[in-house]
Amino acid sequence: MDRFSAAAAWGMAVALYFRFGLEPTGWFFYEATHWTGIDWLYWGYAGFRTAGFAFGRWDGQTWVCLAAGVLVSAICFARAKVSEAG
Repeated sequence: MDRFSAAAAWGMAVALYFRFGLEPTGWFFYEATHWTGIDWLYWGYAGFRTAGFAFGRWDGQTWVCLAAGVLVSAICFARAKVSEAG
C-alpha cells in the first residue's frame, strides 16, 4: 500500500470512529466492568456514552468527523514522507 492510501485509510478510520464508534466503545467499558469487576472502568462507559450521545445530537458532527479525518491523513502522510526521505 502506498503512503497516500495508508494515510487516507487512517483518516477514514478516525472519521468513522468518531461518527459510529463512541457509543460501542462505551458499551465495551460497560461489559469490561462486569467481566473484570474493576469499578473504575464504569467511568469509561459513562464518558464514552455521554460523548457518543452528545456528539450524535450535535449538528456539526459531520464537519468535525471530516476535519479529524483530513488532519489524521495529513499527519500520516507527512510522517511517511519524512521517514521515507530520512
